[in-house]
Amino acid sequence: MRFTSFALIAALAVPLPAFAAPTQAEVDQARLAYINGEYETSLKVFHEAAEDGNAMALNILGAAYEDGNGVDQDVTKAIDFFERAAKAGEVRGRYNLGALFAFGSGDVPADRARAKREFGLAAAAGYAPAMTALGQLRERADPPDHEAAVDWYEKAHERGDVIATANLAHAYVKGLGRPENWQRARLLYTQAAAANYPRAFNDLGVIHEQGYGVHADPITAFSFFKRGVELGYPRAGINIAELIVSARFPFSSKHAALGYCFWGLERADDTEREIFEQDCAEVEEALQPDDTVRAKARSFADSIRLRN
Repeated sequence: MRFTSFALIAALAVPLPAFAAPTQAEVDQARLAYINGEYETSLKVFHEAAEDGNAMALNILGAAYEDGNGVDQDVTKAIDFFERAAKAGEVRGRYNLGALFAFGSGDVPADRARAKREFGLAAAAGYAPAMTALGQLRERADPPDHEAAVDWYEKAHERGDVIATANLAHAYVKGLGRPENWQRARLLYTQAAAANYPRAFNDLGVIHEQGYGVHADPITAFSFFKRGVELGYPRAGINIAELIVSARFPFSSKHAALGYCFWGLERADDTEREIFEQDCAEVEEALQPDDTVRAKARSFADSIRLRN
């Protein structure tokens, strides 16, 4: 009979080294890799960190499963990871749950009550984007509650949320939830533009084009719309096309106007596409472009895309 050596018994008796979870620095580095599309390597780190309860890793895994980045899309798993992240203290996990239920995702339908609850918990923790989201829920309600929406935008604006700043400015332009105040709106849009928020440049263009609280100035409007385009805001492309047509700028051309329309349509999301198509149809009706102008317009739209 063979006996097990004492050396082997001793070796087996030595405890295996404990699993070393990724450090926060490694999770931070993996987050940058994930943003750059390096899903395979980054997700491995997140899964290991999630096993150790890392809140950031849990939240990013939720986003990965919701969007199908590096994994098969699985909204049920996404919800589980977001919930675990929220319990681990990641307020963005709570916010992401609110966003998921606000609009629905995959096979999971929208649940306004759940969205409101999740956003409310994140807002109670001082998370400004959740305050903005609560304002947007109130604004989209049937019927909308503009006053309550603006109250939330005010709170989020005070905490530095640039989307809230732009939404608050819009409320002052339209007199929704607050008395109409174009000067206040322009100040708020200027603050949002200082943070390079694309929509703010577009809306400043509208203010100067229409003369809301300022002298109507198509040249200034053009410069604001152009900056909005440079920052990738589709509506600015449609607006600058319409402005070129209406103002008859000597320094612009038919193909540029149509090119801005093409570019805006290419970047439009599903909620915008129909109205953008209508606006661009009117631009085409005014321009009556031939095939040569259309070809130049396509090249112009391509050049905008390359610059962005």
